[in-house]
Amino acid sequence: MTQAPSAHSSRLWVWALLIVLLLAFRLPTLTRPAGGDQHLYTYVGQRLLHGEVPYRDAWEQKPPGVFAVYAAAWAIWPHESVAAVADLGAAAAVAWLLVVLGRRLYGAHVGEGAAVLFLLLGDPGIQNLGGMYVRAQCETFIALAVTAALVLAWQAPARATRLVAAGALVAAAAWLKYNAVVFVIPALAAALVADGAWRDPRRCRQTAGLFALGGAAVTLPALVWFAATGALTDLWLATVAYNLQYSRETYTGTADMLQYPFTMPLQRARVDGLWFIGLLGSAVLAMTPKRQLPQALVLLAWIGAAVGSVALNGARGLPQYFLQALPVLALAGAAGLHAAWRDRARRPAIALVTASLILAGAWRVGAERVAAFEPRLFGLPQAVSNLGHDLSYHRRRQSRAAYLARFDRGDGGKFSPAAVERLAAHIASSTAPDEPVLVFGFAAGGVLSRAERPSASRFFWSRPVVIEFAAQYPGYGSAGLLADLQRQPPAFVALQKFDWGLAEATTPHSIDFFIAHAGLRAWLENGYVPDYEDAAFSVWRRRR
Repeated sequence: MTQAPSAHSSRLWVWALLIVLLLAFRLPTLTRPAGGDQHLYTYVGQRLLHGEVPYRDAWEQKPPGVFAVYAAAWAIWPHESVAAVADLGAAAAVAWLLVVLGRRLYGAHVGEGAAVLFLLLGDPGIQNLGGMYVRAQCETFIALAVTAALVLAWQAPARATRLVAAGALVAAAAWLKYNAVVFVIPALAAALVADGAWRDPRRCRQTAGLFALGGAAVTLPALVWFAATGALTDLWLATVAYNLQYSRETYTGTADMLQYPFTMPLQRARVDGLWFIGLLGSAVLAMTPKRQLPQALVLLAWIGAAVGSVALNGARGLPQYFLQALPVLALAGAAGLHAAWRDRARRPAIALVTASLILAGAWRVGAERVAAFEPRLFGLPQAVSNLGHDLSYHRRRQSRAAYLARFDRGDGGKFSPAAVERLAAHIASSTAPDEPVLVFGFAAGGVLSRAERPSASRFFWSRPVVIEFAAQYPGYGSAGLLADLQRQPPAFVALQKFDWGLAEATTPHSIDFFIAHAGLRAWLENGYVPDYEDAAFSVWRRRR
């Protein structure tokens, strides 16, 4: 006689099915075009596969970890959708890690609840333009690395190999973006708290030493490689000096910098459902019973590190900055809601207030503009609407041009997918595979990576030249760009008309800077003739 499944196993199947459905919900989105940042990473990843060195041969501000990720992904799937595929894979991995970590920390179904919250309220489709700008960003992979580090760190008793691996993962996160180094605090706290090592100074030193060993295992080989390729100074200027300058630009002073970490989470909770639920769950956990205090402290340290990491990145408020906090917010939200429900008989006031706040949040939390009587539902209707557009395209009810037009920011072409596709196709059909071109602007990575052509200058991404960053160093600034172009004349020159409207409104657009620079303009007019022009680019070709 077949035994009926237990209630526990039945609930597991329900949770598993829900997680699978939420992942499947994202499959139609794989056709959405990648954003400008993702194309920049793809291009540098392509050049890495061609044996070139980041910063020395292709200059970008992010640490090299993200280029390595994109290079590996491109080697497996050489298509523009590689960013969306990598993002979906990272989301699935984080969801699984949250199930594991939630079970270890709290048991019950906290892990499954965290995975569902992460996939539901962390859906990129909730963002404007279907989330094309937030997928597969550095923060996506930082979130994955840090969550994996916490899974390894929360062990009792802790094994040395796992602690070394946890330290290596935190170091890998920092090689994705320098500000992620602060995540060593919650990871180390988890390792010390999980098996009581914090009570013994000797074991504390051992644990910290194993973390440091893991970090060194990642960091030292990378530094040796950059030193051996002559790119160590370029690495420093791009990933540290430039980013510190970029971050400082967003603050009006020390007081603003100190205030931001306290005001930003509340601002995010007004427009982002996962931040709202996560902070609400954190408040409940702050009143947790003593027996679960270590778990609560680790989660609160993790949230604090995420806020600190965002603040170090700057106060521009770009949506991708906040992705690194989503796993811990989902876990804190699930744990807090579970605690409020579990203790509803003993502490009914907490359960009642929590339920009331969730209802209020579902009504008003979200970024889209709606009438006062309309619920925002944490932005989920926006995700459903974006999915509907994707399905319409898959059913061939709209053309490629109409589909891409939906992702055009409408601000004069900072990143216009249709214009990028057109220029990339034109360059690919008019040049040899190894023939260099210059696309000077924010969208350069999109054109170069789609056409799979090398840039005539390492400064394909124009902003460091436009602001004359590090111009005192040989090979930098407008003088460095001009020297690159004179040494290796490109077949085409495309100057972008609109670059910096979102976050850097005072920065000159690429075409304005290029034409206003006497040396660059003379070089262009002496060797090139107009080819074509659209709303996004002014394109020139080399004289015959």
